[in-house]
Amino acid sequence: MKKVFLISFVFLLYACGGAKYNFLFDTGRQLDFSKGKWILNRTQSNSKIFDAKLYSNSLRDFKKILGDSLIEMNDLRSTKLVSPKIKFDLSDSDLKELKRFTNCDYLINITGNVISDGAGTLTFPDEIEKSSNRASVSISIYDLNAATLVSSSQVYGKTKVQNPVFEDDANVPAINPSSHMIMLKGAEKLIKKYGKNQLK
Repeated sequence: MKKVFLISFVFLLYACGGAKYNFLFDTGRQLDFSKGKWILNRTQSNSKIFDAKLYSNSLRDFKKILGDSLIEMNDLRSTKLVSPKIKFDLSDSDLKELKRFTNCDYLINITGNVISDGAGTLTFPDEIEKSSNRASVSISIYDLNAATLVSSSQVYGKTKVQNPVFEDDANVPAINPSSHMIMLKGAEKLIKKYGKNQLK
């Protein structure tokens, strides 16, 4: 009982920090996910500790939209002659070659970027303007049959401090998500946008 009270007390000492996310679709906000075979390429990021997590989370979230139509690159290589690494900036000839070797219809590329961890774990309200934890995620989806980019989107996340629990707690520090966690959450939110806006 004392332990529960102590945890609750410590939680109340801190304001709830969080992150604000901004989304941008350059093209392809609404896609039809009901047809074709979709390849999820390996993810690419500058987060050594969370790059594998970015891939596994993205696989999970796109599976919710595509089901068995989503194919992992590693599974594809077991039966097809596919290059060990698929580039992220693809030319028309690259896309046509990928179509020929995979016989799939779409390719999904996901890139994460940890921008800064300046805010650290704890931040006071007056410090959040000076430093922040920031990250971004970009998704590019290619139509392999037409050899064209059909969707390009980005999400940008940045720490923000919520209002203090009590009015007199202006100097209470906030617990911030790291830039790595902002990257993972941003990817999840961006993929959900695809699911929410999909053509039916």
